Amino acid sequence: MAHGLTGGGTGISRAVDQEPTGTVGGSALPGGVMMRTRDRVGVAVRREEDGEIVTESFELTPSSSRWMRLPLARGVFAIRSAVSTGQRSMAISERLRWEERVAEGDEEREEDEGVGFWGKVAIGAGALLGAGLQIAAFRIGPIVIAKEAGLEGAAFIIADAMIRLGLLLGMLLLLSAFRPFRKILKYHGAEHKAIAAYEAGAPVTAAAAAAFSRFHPRCGTSFLVVSAMVSIVVYGAVLAVTGVFTYPALIATRLIGAPVVTAIAFEIQRQASRHAEGRLRFLSWPGMWAQKLTTAPPSPEELEVACAALDAALTVPEEVVDEVPGDSLRPASDASGPPVALTAPGRALGPEPRSGGVWDTGPGGHLVARRWGCLRAVCGSER
Repeated sequence: MAHGLTGGGTGISRAVDQEPTGTVGGSALPGGVMMRTRDRVGVAVRREEDGEIVTESFELTPSSSRWMRLPLARGVFAIRSAVSTGQRSMAISERLRWEERVAEGDEEREEDEGVGFWGKVAIGAGALLGAGLQIAAFRIGPIVIAKEAGLEGAAFIIADAMIRLGLLLGMLLLLSAFRPFRKILKYHGAEHKAIAAYEAGAPVTAAAAAAFSRFHPRCGTSFLVVSAMVSIVVYGAVLAVTGVFTYPALIATRLIGAPVVTAIAFEIQRQASRHAEGRLRFLSWPGMWAQKLTTAPPSPEELEVACAALDAALTVPEEVVDEVPGDSLRPASDASGPPVALTAPGRALGPEPRSGGVWDTGPGGHLVARRWGCLRAVCGSER
Protein backbone atom coordinates (compact mmCIF):
# COMPACT_ATOMS: atom_id res chain seq x y z
CA MET A 1 0.00 0.00 0.00
CA ALA A 2 1.32 3.40 -0.95
CA HIS A 3 0.63 6.58 0.94
CA GLY A 4 1.55 10.09 -0.06
CA LEU A 5 1.09 13.78 0.54
CA THR A 6 0.61 16.38 -2.14
CA GLY A 7 1.24 19.89 -0.92
CA GLY A 8 2.58 23.22 -1.98
CA GLY A 9 6.16 23.89 -2.91
CA THR A 10 8.57 22.02 -5.09
CA GLY A 11 8.03 18.29 -5.17
CA ILE A 12 8.87 15.15 -7.07
CA SER A 13 6.30 12.56 -8.01
CA ARG A 14 7.14 8.89 -8.15
CA ALA A 15 4.35 8.36 -10.65
CA VAL A 16 5.28 6.98 -14.05
CA ASP A 17 2.48 7.89 -16.43
CA GLN A 18 1.72 5.80 -19.47
CA GLU A 19 -0.23 6.22 -22.64
CA PRO A 20 -3.82 5.12 -22.07
CA THR A 21 -3.82 1.35 -22.49
CA GLY A 22 -7.05 0.49 -20.70
CA THR A 23 -10.16 2.00 -19.20
CA VAL A 24 -10.10 3.96 -15.98
CA GLY A 25 -13.04 4.12 -13.61
CA GLY A 26 -13.71 6.03 -10.46
CA SER A 27 -16.20 7.52 -8.06
CA ALA A 28 -16.69 10.58 -5.92
CA LEU A 29 -16.11 10.29 -2.19
CA PRO A 30 -16.88 12.64 0.69
CA GLY A 31 -13.96 15.04 0.49
CA GLY A 32 -12.23 13.38 -2.45
CA VAL A 33 -12.11 10.99 -5.39
CA MET A 34 -11.31 7.33 -6.02
CA MET A 35 -9.75 6.25 -9.32
CA ARG A 36 -9.38 2.65 -10.44
CA THR A 37 -7.27 1.02 -13.15
CA ARG A 38 -7.16 -2.69 -13.93
CA ASP A 39 -4.67 -3.45 -11.17
CA ARG A 40 -4.55 -0.42 -8.87
CA VAL A 41 -6.80 1.99 -6.96
CA GLY A 42 -5.87 5.52 -5.98
CA VAL A 43 -7.69 7.59 -3.35
CA ALA A 44 -7.13 11.32 -2.87
CA VAL A 45 -8.86 13.63 -0.39
CA ARG A 46 -8.35 17.06 1.12
CA ARG A 47 -7.40 16.70 4.75
CA GLU A 48 -9.80 18.60 6.98
CA GLU A 49 -7.08 19.81 9.32
CA ASP A 50 -5.07 21.86 6.83
CA GLY A 51 -6.60 21.41 3.36
CA GLU A 52 -3.61 19.43 2.03
CA ILE A 53 -4.25 16.77 -0.60
CA VAL A 54 -3.33 13.34 0.75
CA THR A 55 -3.34 10.17 -1.32
CA GLU A 56 -3.23 6.45 -0.76
CA SER A 57 -3.29 3.56 -3.20
CA PHE A 58 -3.67 -0.19 -3.06
CA GLU A 59 -3.27 -3.01 -5.54
CA LEU A 60 -6.03 -5.01 -7.15
CA THR A 61 -5.61 -8.57 -8.29
CA PRO A 62 -7.46 -8.99 -11.59
CA SER A 63 -9.67 -12.05 -11.49
CA SER A 64 -8.42 -14.96 -13.57
CA SER A 65 -11.80 -16.69 -13.47
CA ARG A 66 -13.15 -17.70 -16.84
CA TRP A 67 -16.50 -16.27 -15.77
CA MET A 68 -15.03 -12.78 -16.04
CA ARG A 69 -14.60 -13.32 -19.77
CA LEU A 70 -18.11 -14.57 -20.43
CA PRO A 71 -20.78 -12.09 -21.56
CA LEU A 72 -23.55 -11.53 -18.99
CA ALA A 73 -21.71 -13.37 -16.20
CA ARG A 74 -18.89 -10.80 -16.14
CA GLY A 75 -21.34 -8.00 -15.40
CA VAL A 76 -22.42 -9.52 -12.08
CA PHE A 77 -18.80 -10.10 -11.02
CA ALA A 78 -17.80 -6.59 -12.12
CA ILE A 79 -20.53 -4.97 -10.04
CA ARG A 80 -19.61 -7.06 -7.02
CA SER A 81 -15.96 -6.05 -7.38
CA ALA A 82 -16.93 -2.39 -7.78
CA VAL A 83 -18.97 -2.46 -4.58
CA SER A 84 -16.13 -4.09 -2.63
CA THR A 85 -13.56 -1.62 -3.97
CA GLY A 86 -15.86 1.30 -3.25
CA GLN A 87 -16.34 0.26 0.37
CA ARG A 88 -12.60 -0.06 0.92
CA SER A 89 -11.95 3.29 -0.76
CA MET A 90 -14.60 4.97 1.37
CA ALA A 91 -12.96 3.69 4.56
CA ILE A 92 -9.55 4.94 3.38
CA SER A 93 -10.91 8.36 2.41
CA GLU A 94 -12.52 8.90 5.79
CA ARG A 95 -9.33 7.95 7.60
CA LEU A 96 -7.23 10.26 5.43
CA ARG A 97 -9.65 13.17 5.79
CA TRP A 98 -9.59 13.22 9.54
CA GLU A 99 -6.08 12.03 10.32
CA GLU A 100 -3.76 14.46 12.06
CA ARG A 101 -0.83 15.90 10.17
CA VAL A 102 2.39 13.95 10.78
CA ALA A 103 5.03 16.12 12.39
CA GLU A 104 7.84 17.11 10.03
CA GLY A 105 10.77 14.73 10.31
CA ASP A 106 8.64 12.06 11.93
CA GLU A 107 8.87 9.14 9.52
CA GLU A 108 7.21 6.65 11.80
CA ARG A 109 3.50 6.12 11.29
CA GLU A 110 1.39 4.32 13.84
CA GLU A 111 -0.31 1.26 12.47
CA ASP A 112 -4.07 1.19 12.55
CA GLU A 113 -5.31 -0.77 15.52
CA GLY A 114 -8.35 -1.97 13.63
CA VAL A 115 -11.97 -1.65 14.57
CA GLY A 116 -12.11 -4.71 16.79
CA PHE A 117 -14.81 -7.37 17.04
CA TRP A 118 -17.71 -5.12 18.01
CA GLY A 119 -16.69 -2.59 15.43
CA LYS A 120 -16.94 -5.25 12.75
CA VAL A 121 -20.33 -6.30 14.13
CA ALA A 122 -21.54 -2.69 13.93
CA ILE A 123 -20.26 -2.34 10.35
CA GLY A 124 -21.98 -5.58 9.35
CA ALA A 125 -25.23 -4.56 11.00
CA GLY A 126 -25.08 -1.18 9.27
CA ALA A 127 -24.51 -2.86 5.92
CA LEU A 128 -27.49 -5.18 6.43
CA LEU A 129 -29.67 -2.27 7.50
CA GLY A 130 -28.62 -0.26 4.46
CA ALA A 131 -29.32 -3.20 2.14
CA GLY A 132 -32.73 -3.67 3.73
CA LEU A 133 -33.64 -0.01 3.30
CA GLN A 134 -32.44 -0.09 -0.31
CA ILE A 135 -34.61 -3.12 -1.09
CA ALA A 136 -37.63 -1.62 0.66
CA ALA A 137 -37.32 1.78 -1.02
CA PHE A 138 -36.24 0.86 -4.54
CA ARG A 139 -37.47 -2.71 -5.04
CA ILE A 140 -40.65 -3.13 -3.02
CA GLY A 141 -41.78 0.51 -2.82
CA PRO A 142 -42.33 1.05 -6.57
CA ILE A 143 -44.27 -2.23 -6.80
CA VAL A 144 -46.64 -1.15 -4.02
CA ILE A 145 -47.15 2.33 -5.51
CA ALA A 146 -47.85 1.04 -9.02
CA LYS A 147 -50.12 -1.82 -7.89
CA GLU A 148 -52.12 0.30 -5.46
CA ALA A 149 -52.64 2.81 -8.28
CA GLY A 150 -54.57 0.08 -10.08
CA LEU A 151 -52.07 -0.38 -12.92
CA GLU A 152 -51.73 -3.74 -14.64
CA GLY A 153 -49.81 -5.34 -17.48
CA ALA A 154 -47.43 -3.19 -19.50
CA ALA A 155 -48.54 -0.01 -17.71
CA PHE A 156 -47.57 -1.56 -14.38
CA ILE A 157 -44.14 -2.70 -15.61
CA ILE A 158 -43.27 0.70 -17.10
CA ALA A 159 -44.56 2.57 -14.04
CA ASP A 160 -42.55 0.29 -11.72
CA ALA A 161 -39.30 1.08 -13.56
CA MET A 162 -39.98 4.80 -13.88
CA ILE A 163 -41.00 5.16 -10.22
CA ARG A 164 -37.82 3.38 -9.12
CA LEU A 165 -35.62 5.58 -11.29
CA GLY A 166 -37.58 8.68 -10.31
CA LEU A 167 -37.17 7.94 -6.59
CA LEU A 168 -33.42 7.57 -6.97
CA LEU A 169 -32.89 10.68 -9.10
CA GLY A 170 -35.33 12.64 -6.95
CA MET A 171 -33.42 11.72 -3.83
CA LEU A 172 -30.18 12.86 -5.46
CA LEU A 173 -31.80 16.12 -6.55
CA LEU A 174 -33.04 16.75 -3.01
CA LEU A 175 -29.66 15.99 -1.47
CA SER A 176 -27.94 18.31 -3.95
CA ALA A 177 -29.58 21.22 -2.14
CA PHE A 178 -27.32 20.55 0.84
CA ARG A 179 -23.79 21.97 0.61
CA PRO A 180 -21.84 18.83 1.71
CA PHE A 181 -23.58 16.70 -0.90
CA ARG A 182 -23.19 19.41 -3.51
CA LYS A 183 -19.45 19.10 -2.94
CA ILE A 184 -19.64 15.39 -3.73
CA LEU A 185 -21.39 16.20 -7.00
CA LYS A 186 -18.50 18.52 -7.88
CA TYR A 187 -16.02 15.75 -7.13
CA HIS A 188 -18.11 13.48 -9.38
CA GLY A 189 -17.81 15.99 -12.21
CA ALA A 190 -14.08 16.37 -11.55
CA GLU A 191 -13.63 12.59 -11.69
CA HIS A 192 -15.23 12.49 -15.15
CA LYS A 193 -13.15 15.41 -16.43
CA ALA A 194 -9.85 13.91 -15.21
CA ILE A 195 -10.63 10.53 -16.79
CA ALA A 196 -11.65 12.19 -20.05
CA ALA A 197 -8.38 14.13 -20.14
CA TYR A 198 -6.36 10.97 -19.55
CA GLU A 199 -8.23 8.98 -22.19
CA ALA A 200 -7.77 11.79 -24.70
CA GLY A 201 -4.00 11.76 -24.15
CA ALA A 202 -3.99 15.20 -22.51
CA PRO A 203 -1.85 16.00 -19.45
CA VAL A 204 -3.43 14.86 -16.20
CA THR A 205 -3.64 18.37 -14.75
CA ALA A 206 -6.42 20.48 -13.34
CA ALA A 207 -5.99 23.02 -16.13
CA ALA A 208 -6.16 20.40 -18.88
CA ALA A 209 -9.04 18.46 -17.32
CA ALA A 210 -11.14 21.62 -16.97
CA ALA A 211 -11.57 21.74 -20.75
CA PHE A 212 -13.36 18.37 -20.90
CA SER A 213 -17.00 17.48 -20.31
CA ARG A 214 -18.26 16.51 -16.88
CA PHE A 215 -20.52 13.89 -18.51
CA HIS A 216 -19.08 10.45 -19.25
CA PRO A 217 -20.72 7.46 -21.00
CA ARG A 218 -19.36 4.93 -18.47
CA CYS A 219 -20.83 6.74 -15.46
CA GLY A 220 -22.80 4.75 -12.90
CA THR A 221 -25.72 7.11 -13.44
CA SER A 222 -25.94 5.92 -17.04
CA PHE A 223 -25.86 2.34 -15.79
CA LEU A 224 -28.86 3.01 -13.53
CA VAL A 225 -30.83 4.47 -16.42
CA VAL A 226 -29.97 1.50 -18.65
CA SER A 227 -30.92 -0.89 -15.84
CA ALA A 228 -34.35 0.74 -15.56
CA MET A 229 -34.91 0.27 -19.30
CA VAL A 230 -33.75 -3.34 -19.22
CA SER A 231 -35.98 -4.12 -16.24
CA ILE A 232 -39.04 -3.11 -18.28
CA VAL A 233 -38.24 -5.80 -20.83
CA VAL A 234 -37.13 -8.52 -18.38
CA TYR A 235 -39.93 -8.14 -15.82
CA GLY A 236 -42.47 -7.56 -18.57
CA ALA A 237 -41.47 -10.85 -20.18
CA VAL A 238 -41.74 -12.69 -16.86
CA LEU A 239 -45.19 -11.25 -16.19
CA ALA A 240 -46.36 -12.11 -19.71
CA VAL A 241 -45.20 -15.74 -19.34
CA THR A 242 -46.38 -16.42 -15.77
CA GLY A 243 -49.43 -14.18 -15.60
CA VAL A 244 -49.00 -14.06 -11.80
CA PHE A 245 -49.73 -10.61 -10.38
CA THR A 246 -49.55 -11.12 -6.60
CA TYR A 247 -47.27 -9.21 -4.23
CA PRO A 248 -45.12 -12.27 -3.29
CA ALA A 249 -44.57 -13.14 -6.97
CA LEU A 250 -43.76 -9.57 -7.97
CA ILE A 251 -41.31 -9.06 -5.10
CA ALA A 252 -39.63 -12.44 -5.70
CA THR A 253 -39.28 -11.60 -9.39
CA ARG A 254 -37.48 -8.33 -8.55
CA LEU A 255 -35.10 -9.95 -6.10
CA ILE A 256 -34.28 -13.03 -8.19
CA GLY A 257 -34.23 -11.18 -11.49
CA ALA A 258 -31.96 -8.37 -10.28
CA PRO A 259 -28.72 -10.19 -11.33
CA VAL A 260 -30.21 -10.84 -14.78
CA VAL A 261 -31.08 -7.17 -15.22
CA THR A 262 -27.59 -6.18 -14.00
CA ALA A 263 -25.87 -8.58 -16.40
CA ILE A 264 -27.81 -7.38 -19.45
CA ALA A 265 -27.48 -3.69 -18.50
CA PHE A 266 -23.74 -4.13 -18.05
CA GLU A 267 -23.32 -5.49 -21.58
CA ILE A 268 -25.44 -2.70 -23.10
CA GLN A 269 -23.51 -0.08 -21.14
CA ARG A 270 -20.26 -1.65 -22.25
CA GLN A 271 -21.18 -1.40 -25.90
CA ALA A 272 -22.62 2.09 -25.50
CA SER A 273 -19.38 3.38 -23.96
CA ARG A 274 -17.29 1.74 -26.69
CA HIS A 275 -19.39 3.36 -29.40
CA ALA A 276 -20.21 6.64 -27.64
CA GLU A 277 -19.36 8.51 -30.84
CA GLY A 278 -20.58 5.83 -33.24
CA ARG A 279 -23.79 4.22 -34.34
CA LEU A 280 -24.78 3.23 -30.79
CA ARG A 281 -24.32 6.67 -29.29
CA PHE A 282 -28.09 7.00 -28.78
CA LEU A 283 -27.78 4.44 -25.97
CA SER A 284 -25.75 6.96 -23.96
CA TRP A 285 -28.13 9.89 -24.33
CA PRO A 286 -30.55 9.15 -21.43
CA GLY A 287 -27.71 8.45 -19.00
CA MET A 288 -25.75 11.51 -20.08
CA TRP A 289 -28.83 13.64 -19.51
CA ALA A 290 -29.36 12.14 -16.03
CA GLN A 291 -25.79 13.09 -15.13
CA LYS A 292 -26.97 16.70 -15.01
CA LEU A 293 -28.51 15.69 -11.68
CA THR A 294 -25.60 13.63 -10.36
CA THR A 295 -22.67 15.89 -11.28
CA ALA A 296 -21.89 19.58 -10.85
CA PRO A 297 -19.29 21.80 -12.55
CA PRO A 298 -16.11 21.37 -10.48
CA SER A 299 -13.76 24.12 -9.40
CA PRO A 300 -9.95 23.86 -9.70
CA GLU A 301 -9.96 22.65 -6.10
CA GLU A 302 -11.93 19.49 -6.95
CA LEU A 303 -10.03 18.96 -10.19
CA GLU A 304 -6.72 19.00 -8.31
CA VAL A 305 -7.94 16.19 -6.04
CA ALA A 306 -9.24 14.16 -9.00
CA CYS A 307 -5.88 14.50 -10.81
CA ALA A 308 -4.04 13.45 -7.64
CA ALA A 309 -6.26 10.35 -7.31
CA LEU A 310 -5.64 9.39 -10.94
CA ASP A 311 -1.93 9.97 -10.48
CA ALA A 312 -1.96 7.66 -7.44
CA ALA A 313 -3.80 4.96 -9.41
CA LEU A 314 -1.16 5.15 -12.17
CA THR A 315 1.82 5.24 -9.81
CA VAL A 316 4.46 2.52 -10.04
CA PRO A 317 4.49 0.70 -6.68
CA GLU A 318 7.50 1.60 -4.54
CA GLU A 319 8.63 -2.01 -4.24
CA VAL A 320 8.91 -2.14 -8.05
CA VAL A 321 10.58 1.24 -8.30
CA ASP A 322 13.22 0.29 -5.73
CA GLU A 323 14.45 -2.52 -7.98
CA VAL A 324 15.43 -0.15 -10.80
CA PRO A 325 19.13 0.85 -10.50
CA GLY A 326 19.60 4.59 -10.39
CA ASP A 327 22.88 4.61 -12.34
CA SER A 328 21.03 3.52 -15.49
CA LEU A 329 19.07 6.76 -15.61
CA ARG A 330 19.95 10.09 -17.12
CA PRO A 331 19.96 12.89 -14.51
CA ALA A 332 17.36 15.62 -15.02
CA SER A 333 20.10 18.22 -15.32
CA ASP A 334 21.47 16.49 -18.44
CA ALA A 335 19.56 18.10 -21.29
CA SER A 336 21.40 16.25 -24.05
CA GLY A 337 19.88 13.28 -25.85
CA PRO A 338 16.36 11.93 -25.72
CA PRO A 339 14.81 10.76 -22.46
CA VAL A 340 15.80 7.23 -21.52
CA ALA A 341 13.34 4.35 -22.00
CA LEU A 342 13.53 1.64 -19.35
CA THR A 343 11.62 -1.46 -18.44
CA ALA A 344 11.01 -2.02 -14.76
CA PRO A 345 10.01 -5.46 -13.45
CA GLY A 346 6.39 -5.97 -14.36
CA ARG A 347 5.98 -2.49 -15.85
CA ALA A 348 6.93 -0.99 -19.20
CA LEU A 349 8.03 2.63 -18.85
CA GLY A 350 7.38 5.11 -21.61
CA PRO A 351 10.06 7.28 -23.20
CA GLU A 352 9.11 10.25 -21.06
CA PRO A 353 6.78 11.19 -18.22
CA ARG A 354 3.31 11.73 -19.59
CA SER A 355 2.80 15.23 -18.21
CA GLY A 356 6.17 16.59 -19.35
CA GLY A 357 9.60 16.34 -17.76
CA VAL A 358 12.29 13.68 -17.75
CA TRP A 359 13.26 10.58 -15.80
CA ASP A 360 15.37 11.43 -12.77
CA THR A 361 16.98 9.71 -9.81
CA GLY A 362 15.76 10.34 -6.32
CA PRO A 363 17.23 9.55 -2.88
CA GLY A 364 18.94 6.17 -2.85
CA GLY A 365 18.93 5.93 -6.64
CA HIS A 366 15.20 5.28 -6.84
CA LEU A 367 13.40 5.95 -10.09
CA VAL A 368 11.31 9.11 -10.03
CA ALA A 369 9.92 11.40 -12.67
CA ARG A 370 9.97 15.16 -12.55
CA ARG A 371 6.49 16.05 -13.77
CA TRP A 372 6.12 19.79 -13.54
CA GLY A 373 2.97 19.79 -15.68
CA CYS A 374 0.98 17.84 -13.10
CA LEU A 375 2.75 19.29 -10.09
CA ARG A 376 2.07 22.85 -11.16
CA ALA A 377 -1.68 22.22 -11.40
CA VAL A 378 -2.10 19.89 -8.48
CA CYS A 379 0.45 21.23 -6.03
CA GLY A 380 0.80 24.85 -7.01
CA SER A 381 4.48 24.30 -7.79
CA GLU A 382 6.27 25.94 -10.66
CA ARG A 383 8.19 22.76 -11.34
